[in-house]
Amino acid sequence: MKEEAKEEILQETKEDPEEEAKEEAKEETEESKEESKEETKEDVKEETEEKKDETAEEDKPQNTVIEKPGPSDEDLSSEQEEEKEEEKEDEEDTAKGLDLLDGTMKFDGMELQFPIELEGMTLGSWQLEYVNVDDPDSKTLAPGEVVTAVMTGSAYSADDVTVTAEFGNYSDSEAALSEIPMTGIYIEKGKGKDGSEPSLPEVEMPGGLTWGSTEKEIRSLFGEASLSGTFNKDFDCMYENGSYMVEFGGMNDTGVDYIVYCIE
Repeated sequence: MKEEAKEEILQETKEDPEEEAKEEAKEETEESKEESKEETKEDVKEETEEKKDETAEEDKPQNTVIEKPGPSDEDLSSEQEEEKEEEKEDEEDTAKGLDLLDGTMKFDGMELQFPIELEGMTLGSWQLEYVNVDDPDSKTLAPGEVVTAVMTGSAYSADDVTVTAEFGNYSDSEAALSEIPMTGIYIEKGKGKDGSEPSLPEVEMPGGLTWGSTEKEIRSLFGEASLSGTFNKDFDCMYENGSYMVEFGGMNDTGVDYIVYCIE
């Protein structure tokens, strides 16, 4: 009996490790399955999240850049035609204004028409005296040469107004000064005496422009100036039409205070 008991104990001892091994293998298999399941779940979860992100991105409103159409050839052509039409109208307006330059003006109650044939060196109540001419009777002028003469009126002082006459030889040959008519006039408003307002002779230019006329009125009548500057004025505009030249200068707050009108 003792021997049988020993044999059984030995047999049980032999069988136990095998059973343990089987159990361990079984447990490892179960663990592997569990891990595999967890990994599968994790992969599915990640794929689901990615799909959600992609769907959300697709659902977002897209910022679409809309390009504004540029002007067509037809539009450009229309704009160019309008510009040409405006330029043409400006040129026509300027031409109309320049047509007014016929050499006539009003000055101190007189109607002047250039060139002016003088009797002696007087013009109405105004006396003329040549500048830098020692002997007027023997003086001759070459073609294109010009001399000037100071004009003084008994009713006006140098503080009121400065008036200068022009004598120009616009012929093709030499001419005696005594035979050359008055071809232009330069008139400038004075500063007045002791701060008083200067006394001025009547001046009426083509188109009704006069003392105090504004730059806007001048440009509205004659258009774009052939020469425009300042010359110590706020504005100075010159216009020419091939026969006569006129110039207006002045200040923005007081208007025209300088006028030139002469033959070209």
